[in-house]
Amino acid sequence: MAIVKMKRLRLIGLQGERERLLGRLQRLGCLELREPDIDLSDPAWSGLAKPGGAGLESAQEQSLLLNHAMDVLRKYSPPKEGLFSQRPVVTEGELFDEGGYAAGLDIARQVMALEQTLAARMAEQSRLQTQKAFLEPWICLDVPLETEGTATVPVHFCSVPFKTNFTAMEAAVGQVTELAQLVRAGSDRELQYYLLICHSSALSKCNEAMRPFGASRVTLRGWTGTAADNTAMLDNRVAALEREADQCRTDMTALGEKWDMLRRCADRAAQEIDREENKARLIDTDTAFLLDGWLPENWEGELSKLLDSFDCVWEMSEPTQEEYPQVPIKLKNNPVTRPFNVITEMYSMPAYGSVDPNPLMAPFFIAFFGFMMNDIGYGLLMVLGTAFFLMKAKPRGGTRDMMAMFFMCGISSIFWGCLTGSFFGDFLPKLFQLTGVSDDFVWFWPPLFTPINDIILVMVGSMIMGVIQVFTGMAVSMVEKFRHGQALDAVTQEIAWWLILGGAAAAIGGAAVEGAPAVLGTVGIVLLVVGLVLLLAGDIVRAKGLGGIVGFGGDIYNGISGYFSDILSYLRLMALMMAGSIIASVFNTLGAVFGLVPFIIVAIIGNALCLVLNLLGCYVHTMRLQCLEFFGRFYQDGGKPFRPLAVETKYVDILKEEI
Repeated sequence: MAIVKMKRLRLIGLQGERERLLGRLQRLGCLELREPDIDLSDPAWSGLAKPGGAGLESAQEQSLLLNHAMDVLRKYSPPKEGLFSQRPVVTEGELFDEGGYAAGLDIARQVMALEQTLAARMAEQSRLQTQKAFLEPWICLDVPLETEGTATVPVHFCSVPFKTNFTAMEAAVGQVTELAQLVRAGSDRELQYYLLICHSSALSKCNEAMRPFGASRVTLRGWTGTAADNTAMLDNRVAALEREADQCRTDMTALGEKWDMLRRCADRAAQEIDREENKARLIDTDTAFLLDGWLPENWEGELSKLLDSFDCVWEMSEPTQEEYPQVPIKLKNNPVTRPFNVITEMYSMPAYGSVDPNPLMAPFFIAFFGFMMNDIGYGLLMVLGTAFFLMKAKPRGGTRDMMAMFFMCGISSIFWGCLTGSFFGDFLPKLFQLTGVSDDFVWFWPPLFTPINDIILVMVGSMIMGVIQVFTGMAVSMVEKFRHGQALDAVTQEIAWWLILGGAAAAIGGAAVEGAPAVLGTVGIVLLVVGLVLLLAGDIVRAKGLGGIVGFGGDIYNGISGYFSDILSYLRLMALMMAGSIIASVFNTLGAVFGLVPFIIVAIIGNALCLVLNLLGCYVHTMRLQCLEFFGRFYQDGGKPFRPLAVETKYVDILKEEI
């Protein structure tokens, strides 16, 4: 697998065919448009301009309308969706049908009108309820609210703070005049209300007597009739508004049947936005337009066939070395390696002209993840869970890739679990002991090793896998250097360090291992010396003089410390393998102390927690080993992913049609 070769397209077409061509290109989905290399501020290009943005604004408004309408309907008629719900399948013709799109926009406008009507009715109800609360203290008085009395005997509606001693205020008024009467009304949380009936000659004395108690007049302008009559009228109006609001809700619930149409139209609006945004990358004149973009080489024939049906001139060319940083990246992977695109994109896409890391990374990622998880039970749950999700939900994009990746890692976990004899830790031996089936559980096959009892073997195995991956990265780097004409660097760096590391290992093994052939140590020393000579020669050549000897010392120090620390990093494989086994064993042992039923309950809870922790830990640490220890050997990042003008939907799946 490799990075797909790209070609650059330059096209000049007629202005009248621009919209139709962009629509066909979008449905074909193979061309990424780019900004042409033209400086429009240069007077020499004064006749050129960017397309107007009115179409984009209109598409964005329609998208907002449709999505807001769906948000509103979701409150009153939520769609029947579940975790494993599949998206509706529509043809491209149905998605781009103008009549259906117009009908969907009309439905969205109806929803928005109903929402506005409902909001207005709710606001009116709230206002009327506030008025009812204002009138409530006066209901007990059979007095019209517009009453003002006469010129001789005025009538005032008044209030005092709730904590006021009303009896004391009545007594204070009685002391200054006998020509006044206070008629007590109701109260609320803050005030007490009353009616003041007083002869005009004593009004000023009454006000002076009530002032220390915090009395004030209440304004009731605009009200006619008694408070009880007005409250009844308000109740009738509130009830009518509630019926109108219920009708709005009923109508919106009925419009919930149009969910599929609204979702299809929302996806259609998204295509309009994408096309208008891509249109902004064109250059226009009064009669023609200029288009520039990238396409995969394997699409050249089909795109040429499409362009031949338009009145335009165009050319396709290979990217030059100077254009490599601008070329978008598309990875060509098989079903096994494609799921690992999600990791590559999370890290950084490879540069154009470099190597695709996924085929190299995939076997290591799967093996390392399974090595750390190493449990048949956990692996079975991963395989069955991801397979069920993939079959039922049929996810797309990154979700599908992530599920497929964990499916393969689950198979790897089952494989390593078979070698270590782990099934939810030591669940089976504990279960057989508690049920009296067997006190000495034995697998159908003897485990090759166990993480807890064979620590040295696990440690050595982790470091061997690390050495294999590090050396693989060095091999890829060497091949890339030879491919790009950097033979000197390949020989005096990667090959030199292979000889140094391999020779040192052989020399130490020949001296330290009892019974090792004597020639092993001799061969090791020869390889070590040859490697050091190549490394020194490379430094001298690159430094163009004996100054390279200084660099040689630095290379030796950095190389030994770097390779040693990198290989030691792979001990995390051992640490995660042992941690998972020990945690599962601890939970199983704790449950077994209290009997069979508590054992099963504690084992289920504990192993569920252990599975979650292992999934997170194994994923993070496996990815770290790939991104740091492995990619650092050969990976050239900096590429940008290929983003063609294409039909990308959120709510429906598209059935491709011939165009």
